[in-house]
Amino acid sequence: MKKIFLLSSVLCCGVLLLTGCARNISANAYDARALDGRGMVSHPCTVVSVRTVVVEEGDYLENNQAGILMGGIAGGLAGNMIGGGRGRTLATGIGALAGAAGGAYAEKALKSQNAYEYVVRMQDGSRRAVVQGMDTRLYEGQEALLIEGTGNSRPRLIAR
Repeated sequence: MKKIFLLSSVLCCGVLLLTGCARNISANAYDARALDGRGMVSHPCTVVSVRTVVVEEGDYLENNQAGILMGGIAGGLAGNMIGGGRGRTLATGIGALAGAAGGAYAEKALKSQNAYEYVVRMQDGSRRAVVQGMDTRLYEGQEALLIEGTGNSRPRLIAR
């Protein structure tokens, strides 16, 4: 019973830890470091194309250390509940490896999010691409404003 409680506690902590991994790429959210008092510039533009893309935090599973660690611990604990003697040792090792792999995939999935990629035509005829969250949808042909700041700010696209 203690082992089951310990395993479920580790899994709950791991899930809570991993849920904070994804960046907020909403057009309506600002990083406090980007608000440096210098203001922002808005450029009139027209949306040329819109497509759905996936934004991923890391390309490689090795970039998901928290998932690897939490999954490895949980898998090792689960494997340790099986059998006895050398069989238990083997089950613990296999459980830890399988848990680490599963945790890495789980963290990667939690760090991924769907977004819109907008290509816009600026007034001077040049084109720019902006990727942002799916909280606001713009359409082809729609007039918009491309908002740019300084420092850590990322461009945002809003309806005009």
